[in-house]
Amino acid sequence: MDNSFLAIALLALSTVLIIAEVFLPSGGILAIGTFCSLFTAFYFAWLAWWEASPAYFFGFTGFAIVLLPSTLVAAFAVLPYTRFGRRILLDGPAEADVVPFAAEEARLKTYLNRHAVTVTPLTPNGFIMIDNERINASSEGMIVDPHMTVEIVQVKGTRVIVREVSPEDLENRKTQANLNDLDPENSLDFDLPDA
Repeated sequence: MDNSFLAIALLALSTVLIIAEVFLPSGGILAIGTFCSLFTAFYFAWLAWWEASPAYFFGFTGFAIVLLPSTLVAAFAVLPYTRFGRRILLDGPAEADVVPFAAEEARLKTYLNRHAVTVTPLTPNGFIMIDNERINASSEGMIVDPHMTVEIVQVKGTRVIVREVSPEDLENRKTQANLNDLDPENSLDFDLPDA
């Protein structure tokens, strides 16, 4: 047999073996066969083309360098769609497993920017009461006495972060809310006749 034929045949064999290594559990035996046949293919390519035509040898080497990794990538891309691949690859985790308290976090986020009353001292953890529900809360680092008005400023997971609201701030916010509720059509400004 011609050395060039053996080089090409052994390169094809190494390609088949690397595909088989992906799909068949051989414990690395097929990978060893791939490297042996690839080494032998390069040896026969060297015998066939090194002295006669080095360009053929380097072309063969470049083709092998591109062929084998692309074949391996293609085999791994096809693997999840085969029956064998679906059996060996596990499904990803369910959304409930990744974010186990997503529903609770979404419920707590509905309380953002609302006011509540502390039931226990927040040192910095304690309980607040909002909508007749006791919620575990943390202050932003300051101690907050019981029966104080606090504002829910942040939700981190299932933790509610609150900030104490002074009576002056509470009164200013109520006044601002009342001003925002005024009807612009019935303002207190003087109506000027249309000219």
